Amino acid sequence: MNINNFHLQNFRNYDDESVQFMPGINVLIGNNGQGKTNIIEGIYYLLTGKSYRVQREHELLKWDQQEFHLYGDFIANHHKIFLESHYKDRKKRVKINQVSCQRLSDFVGTINVIFFSPDDLVMIKGGPSERRRFLDLHIAQIRPGYVSILNAYNKVIQQKSALLKAHIERSSKYAQLQLWNKQIIELSEKIVLQRVELTNRIQEVADQIYVNLTSQKEKLKIHYYALGKKDFQEALSELPQFLDQKMDQEIERQMVLVGPHRDDLHILLDEKPARLYASQGQQRSMVLSLKLGELEIIRREKGEYPLLLLDDVLSELDSFRRNYLIKFIESSSIQTLITMTGAESRLDDGALYHVEQGHIRRER
Repeated sequence: MNINNFHLQNFRNYDDESVQFMPGINVLIGNNGQGKTNIIEGIYYLLTGKSYRVQREHELLKWDQQEFHLYGDFIANHHKIFLESHYKDRKKRVKINQVSCQRLSDFVGTINVIFFSPDDLVMIKGGPSERRRFLDLHIAQIRPGYVSILNAYNKVIQQKSALLKAHIERSSKYAQLQLWNKQIIELSEKIVLQRVELTNRIQEVADQIYVNLTSQKEKLKIHYYALGKKDFQEALSELPQFLDQKMDQEIERQMVLVGPHRDDLHILLDEKPARLYASQGQQRSMVLSLKLGELEIIRREKGEYPLLLLDDVLSELDSFRRNYLIKFIESSSIQTLITMTGAESRLDDGALYHVEQGHIRRER
């Protein structure tokens, strides 16, 4: 999968800017605060419908503007695809080849993308929500219907949460909670099964990559825990009973305590929790292995590698890991966009672009 042309309008610090990318490695170089990351973020937002930096779209608007527009030409399986994303009046509209999509799930996954930045260490050091997000974003790209399932589940959780906080008789609240719990059970099975499947596939690929990175000295393992259980089938079978048992506690605390929104992905280094026992370098190697594992899974699923976006990653890796990553990219012919500052050593190969004050100029 490749991106040929990309256009930003009123996005972040960009007024109206276009850039043409080349196959292989594309390096965006410039000082901090000039807009390198904004280009990467714009492409990621166009392809996934989400920013990896903010939750609210209006924060992506250029100052004093009311709308932004992103569009680009892509190639997937030898077919040209034109994608558009238009944000206006707090609404997002997306199109494929100038045809509007009614649902985001019809759009996401058209062109696959993997993003990697130093902030991704939060996947290991942060809370369970970061690891669930990692799984959900990947599943959404290869299983388009997953977005609808996840949205439906989140709406049920919101409705149940509102009910728990409502001032109504306890008997009436019990009856209504049973109805919401029934939907939670149905949707939970679909979510957990897909998360477990992806976890197993990433484990298979990422562990071998990590072995190569560490010269077979350490083992990377990941396990999905549903309802605090490693055995997801047991967890799903006990879910109805667990929901009933927790009902009084949920009412008292006025929050939903049971469901996939509280599950976790355990990342282990030699059978020990990586967030507690892995060094900074080991954590970077683990995240790198997981990201490269994502690339390989999408290649197996779609028949070609996705677009790879690397935001200030090379400066955070030691020479061995940096060389391993570059060789992996080059040997696999993955189109890659890499941001760097002027203080870093430049890559000898690939197209080179200079970014300054919201303008992009190709230098090589």
